[in-house]
Amino acid sequence: MPEVPGFVHTPGQHCGSTALRNLLGFHGVAIGEETAFGLGAGAGFYYLAMDDSSPSRWFNGRTARLEETFRELTGAALELRTFPAEAGEAAWEAARAEVDAGRPALLLTDIYHLDHYGNSAHFPGHAVVLAGYDSESAHLSDTAFEELQTTRLENLARARHGGHPAYPLEGHMFTVGEEIDRAQLEAAVPRAIARAAQEMLEPPFGPFAGIPALERLAEEAGTWPEAVEDWQWCARFAYQVIERRGTGGGCFRLMYSRFLEEAGREEAPLAAVAAARWTELAEAFKAASERSEPRPQLWHAVGAGAAGVLAAERRLWTALADAAA
Repeated sequence: MPEVPGFVHTPGQHCGSTALRNLLGFHGVAIGEETAFGLGAGAGFYYLAMDDSSPSRWFNGRTARLEETFRELTGAALELRTFPAEAGEAAWEAARAEVDAGRPALLLTDIYHLDHYGNSAHFPGHAVVLAGYDSESAHLSDTAFEELQTTRLENLARARHGGHPAYPLEGHMFTVGEEIDRAQLEAAVPRAIARAAQEMLEPPFGPFAGIPALERLAEEAGTWPEAVEDWQWCARFAYQVIERRGTGGGCFRLMYSRFLEEAGREEAPLAAVAAARWTELAEAFKAASERSEPRPQLWHAVGAGAAGVLAAERRLWTALADAAA
């Protein structure tokens, strides 16, 4: 049963930053999870209305491509390879070859297909580290789990080629090919903060991301029961993606506030305030989701909470952008 000798699975809060930290740690570069998250310009936002899916209202508080952005901003010796589905077994053969050579590989997946999550909901872009395998299963280092998790090889293949519109996957695999310069990582902090602020204020995805998407959420969230039949699941899922699904609380803003604090930035308290507003919104979503019929006062609280989030986010990202100018 091939395993990567010396690989240490250290649990964390968020999949991408945990996987990056553990991958770099194997190669002798010890950084904290918050640093990994911040260096990937991790804090972001996008919001999609997908009427042919459920939940039909879907948002996330981090950048869509954390690992790729980390690679770009830091100049770290991360190599990205992708494998289209029509390439057959190429994605697995490449990942298996890394383990056979004694190296871990960071893989992007959709958790819907991973055995240890149980087909609850699609969530593409979930990062795991392949640390071993046997004839039937892959052994994965995955976020908050205390031990390596196993998933059947055929399901790992499905997870690595998920076609969810929020983030279509093509067997994305990250490996470390050269020695990483720690000083190069530290020098990237200002660039990473500036990138996060720019993508929130001038998002490349237009109205689907950043502050424009938050404006849409603030306008629409309180009226979801009038717009979609699955309003209850939308509200419950919104609560989860703010507080529970690997965000570290406050829709990733608590993690980001700690990154800013470690970087000596005076805007760190603004990120902590934004985190508190997100938590308030999460509680409003949770309360609204627990009723079998929509209660107007509860959905009014959702709308007010989303407006509070928008105001806090505007203050945070405007301050960071001004500081970078």
